[in-house]
Amino acid sequence: MKKEGQSLKMIPYQDITDLQHTLDRLQSWEEPLAVLDHFFQFRKGPINKKQVVKEYYACGHLFHAFFEEFLRLMAIEEVKVRKLDGERKVSSEVLRK
Repeated sequence: MKKEGQSLKMIPYQDITDLQHTLDRLQSWEEPLAVLDHFFQFRKGPINKKQVVKEYYACGHLFHAFFEEFLRLMAIEEVKVRKLDGERKVSSEVLRK
């Protein structure tokens, strides 16, 4: 059974490649975030306070850079999603041809 009222949205190829590009940029943060994860894991044994302060400072900068990039990418993608949602839909007559 076909649903007559159902319609599909057209998604331009450029929007798909833009999304892939954004995902690639987010994946590029995988290794730096693993460094942060390692830093914040519980450590056993004696702690070198000077080393911890240096690592904390470096990790703070790393996190700030990621956070700023993440917010920027999210804002861009929200605009793209709203644009895609607002574009016209493919009618069922076009699909039958």
